[in-house]
Amino acid sequence: MDYLALSDDNTFLVSDHLGNIPTGGDRTLGMYHDDTRHLSLLDLRLNGEPLSLLCSGDEDVYRTTALLSNPWLRNGDDHIAPGSIGLLRSRVVSGGVYEEMILTNYSRASLHLELSLDAAADFADLFQVRGFPLERSGTLRPPREEPMGLLLSYDGGDGVRRLTRVAYDTPPDEIAHTGQEQPDTNDTVRRTFPSTGARLVWRLDLPPGGERRLELTFTPCTGEVTAPDAGQRTYQTESRRQEASYAEWRDGATLVETDNQPLNRLLARSALDLRALTGTYPTGRLPVAGIPWYAVPFGRDSLITALQTLSFRPELAKGTLRFLAAHQSTQDDPWRDEEPGKILHEMRFGELAGTRQIPHTPYYGSVDASPLFVMLFARTIQWTGDRQLYEELLPNVHRALEWMERHGDLDGDGYLEYRTRSERGIDNQGWKDSGDSVLYPDGTQVEPPIALVEVQAYAHAAKSWLATVVRQMGDASLADRLEREATALRERFNQDYWLEDAGFYSLALDSEKRPIRDATSNPGHALIGGIVPPDRAERVAARLLAPDMASGWGVRTRAAEDPNYNPMSYHNGSVWPHDNSLIAYGMALSGLRDGANEVARQIFAAAPHYRLDRLPELYCGFAPGETGLGRPADYPVSCSPQAWAAGTPYLLLQSILGLEPDALTNTLRVDPHLPSWLERVEVRNLAVGESRLHLRITHAGTDVISSDGIDVQVN
Repeated sequence: MDYLALSDDNTFLVSDHLGNIPTGGDRTLGMYHDDTRHLSLLDLRLNGEPLSLLCSGDEDVYRTTALLSNPWLRNGDDHIAPGSIGLLRSRVVSGGVYEEMILTNYSRASLHLELSLDAAADFADLFQVRGFPLERSGTLRPPREEPMGLLLSYDGGDGVRRLTRVAYDTPPDEIAHTGQEQPDTNDTVRRTFPSTGARLVWRLDLPPGGERRLELTFTPCTGEVTAPDAGQRTYQTESRRQEASYAEWRDGATLVETDNQPLNRLLARSALDLRALTGTYPTGRLPVAGIPWYAVPFGRDSLITALQTLSFRPELAKGTLRFLAAHQSTQDDPWRDEEPGKILHEMRFGELAGTRQIPHTPYYGSVDASPLFVMLFARTIQWTGDRQLYEELLPNVHRALEWMERHGDLDGDGYLEYRTRSERGIDNQGWKDSGDSVLYPDGTQVEPPIALVEVQAYAHAAKSWLATVVRQMGDASLADRLEREATALRERFNQDYWLEDAGFYSLALDSEKRPIRDATSNPGHALIGGIVPPDRAERVAARLLAPDMASGWGVRTRAAEDPNYNPMSYHNGSVWPHDNSLIAYGMALSGLRDGANEVARQIFAAAPHYRLDRLPELYCGFAPGETGLGRPADYPVSCSPQAWAAGTPYLLLQSILGLEPDALTNTLRVDPHLPSWLERVEVRNLAVGESRLHLRITHAGTDVISSDGIDVQVN
């Protein structure tokens, strides 16, 4: 997708590079708030003609600018030559969207201009925008004019009124109410979304060299719209507000600088994107999954992003854990694939959730979120030493463990399996959750219940990592039990999942406990939790780095030699940066540092080929020489920005530097293994417990510039 993206908390906007949301074309575009599209049309024209794009950018994530000019236009009986008028269109997102337009007449003639803006809202639920054949039952209201503004509204079938307020600092000379039938371009579901809107027209006289400034605000809300701020909140005020907010974000985070400039640009981009994808909730900050489809709390995505970024912003992990604990299940509800103690998969806020057409209120169809919750809890305590958080969330951890033992293990064999109960649930409930991601070699679907390889490794890591923490906190009895359970799981796992002839682990066990022999990236995650013996870890790493799996832009989700391989698929041959970050981290924890560095090198090599040096959610699995293009091939509907893609460089860098904290003993172990393409890494403001550290790492050694009292052990 090629668009300009803005994001702030629970509001985001995607537009074309002119700043417009045109009819037809990319159905993604719009301004969204809480899973509802509050603007479905935004079309700016001059004298009835579309403007021409000179340049645009959204480097700041919260602010975009487009420089536009005019095509041939009529000016009474004369014509206006192209390039006579410049229009600087800037906007910032800060709860709402604040837009500033500056028109400048660069010609030597006085010009009479008509600037028009078509604005409309269809209030479509995001699931409808994605093409799901679901119906809404609400009522669109005609536009309501008010002093210095226009109100668009929709009374949803869930009893919620959703509104968009369009405000302006200069009243239009003409307002014409309109409605649009916006086509859904999904190939399988041909539908239209009615909308409510208006055409706003300003008639402007510009002398030679003259300039005119207009300002607009688009504010999404639910319930009742509040009174306007009478000019107190403008593009300039909100731009400064967001500048200060992002500066505070940077000042509170770990700052990494290297001698590798592409890596520096990637880290800077990731830091901005992580801030833009952070939602603020009563429980704290939580990374949402990605724009445009998944800008909501996601159990698995939020947990993995928080795990990736513990060395960058540990408070993201605290906010994630608290949010998920607050919504941990307490009941059994098949409609939501819900069971007591389970951690949510996805939470939605739109009309379709409110009318129970989808079960995402929240939906719990994830087999791995619960063990990942325990894993993140243990790692967060090790990074922060937060004893209050430990006491606060330990009951939730116990409930997650109980779910793993009672409900997650469907047949009592000691493995976590999944089987969908909801009629609108997800069939595959691991991280590869597309319908065709778990297949037999002949291409047929695997029948549930299914026990995925990486999920067993997560369960092992959850218990072994937690055992370490609870022992340090004085609960030896619980630690002993968790270690016994982890040992028993490790023994069974290595008997049932290992394929000796392939030197690799199976993707999963099917309902008959037969191993699925497909060669996929999933076993790479098993390297994280200590469930893989050292000799087998070497063979797993070698298989993952073989040419049919390591594409040159990263490890593929499925080996090219596998009969189900498709480099253009979502999960059957594509490359996912976050997948690679977990594989590299597992290699590093297993002592396979050269392998971890090679995975990092391939992912870092892909990033500069993307706009803004931004890693997307995924890209196609073609090798560099396979297409002749010299760059990764885009996956058409990949989210960008996307949280666990933004978190990827931080976990890769942690793997290279060998950072292992133990805040409970006021210790940080540093065991760097710099690759040849990285000569120097400087880490400032690294938070371990209450301490802040400054490290300089080169091939010559590690210098502790400042340690704030913590014991830094360098290998």
